[in-house]
Amino acid sequence: MKTDNDKQTKTKQEETKKKEILTELQNFHKKDISFSSGKILSSMCTKPLKIVEEARKIFKETNLGDKRISEGAIEIEKICIRWVGDLLNLNQPYGFITSGGTESNILAIMEARARKREAMKESGEKEMMPEEIIVPETAHFSFDKISFLMDIKIKKASADKNFCVDLNSVKNLINKNTIAVVGVAGTTEYGSIDDIEGLAQICMANKIYLHVDAAFGGFVIPFIRKLNYNVRNFDFGIEGVDSIALDPHKMGMNIIPSGMILFGKEPKFSVNVSYLQGKHERLLGTFPAASAAGCYACLKFLGEDGYIKIVKECMENTKELAEGLKGLGIEILNPTMNILNFNIRKEIYNKLVETGWIISKTSKGYARIVIMPHTKRTHIKKFLNDIKQLMKNAKN
Repeated sequence: MKTDNDKQTKTKQEETKKKEILTELQNFHKKDISFSSGKILSSMCTKPLKIVEEARKIFKETNLGDKRISEGAIEIEKICIRWVGDLLNLNQPYGFITSGGTESNILAIMEARARKREAMKESGEKEMMPEEIIVPETAHFSFDKISFLMDIKIKKASADKNFCVDLNSVKNLINKNTIAVVGVAGTTEYGSIDDIEGLAQICMANKIYLHVDAAFGGFVIPFIRKLNYNVRNFDFGIEGVDSIALDPHKMGMNIIPSGMILFGKEPKFSVNVSYLQGKHERLLGTFPAASAAGCYACLKFLGEDGYIKIVKECMENTKELAEGLKGLGIEILNPTMNILNFNIRKEIYNKLVETGWIISKTSKGYARIVIMPHTKRTHIKKFLNDIKQLMKNAKN
């Protein structure tokens, strides 16, 4: 029989073990680069709002994938989808919180396939092989994964000089096997916005599903339009748009992972799961409700005015960096949103990386900077000063 001394000894041992584990984890985390360092200039994620951490704790053990035990979390998710539906001009939205753009894009193409197969079955047509999707050459790499996972042939439409998809290229790639066309609202490399209205016209004329990947632009474009920036629209106000992906864990200020997929019509794809007593429409069987809780907290805490303020600051900081680079004689591409590209000598780019700046290059060789909410004016000035000094050193 255990004595009180035995119990106290065990408790002390457990506490010591916990401290050791947490210390180990803290030491691992020290190897990561924090957003507050100001050195991260090419990530599309950022430091989440403080309220999100509290919201996450409340739902830390809740599974959105099991409707029987997550009624409150499911309600939160529906509220978030409705709020974002309003933002994207959709009166009766359907959709889900996801892990991010990749999962959302998979769900969109699964839905496109389900609708196409149902339509063919109703008309008595034979299933086509192989099924095909058309994406811009600037599309996210998740579509290459989709091609492999779903055994779908991917065709890439060329881009114009502004890195927007060429509509004639899309038209030329369409055939009887095309089940979906993808447009991008805020490309990963350039922040360019495809002509979604033009794509919608093409898709409606050919009865093809249109998905918009706005993983980054979804929480930027609606607000810069309200700030009177002259940028293209991409939302459900455009007839012919079937689904939109956007990521709260990017400019939505939520924790990782959190994405969203919204559909204009109730999704057709689902599987019946007997032990869950109903149909399951998600990709992931188990999904953290903490992501939905964080999304709810962000949307309600910030509201439209809060997001406008955040986006306005990011755009102003992007402009300051652009002007600073031009002042140094560096060629830039005029930014559409808070992503900036410029030409810089290879040795200077490499030196910037060596000194700890987290920057990247596009597939065309342009340096790429993403000005997120964690990037402040002081960080931009330091970055510009470092470039100026490196250019000076290169001359000597």
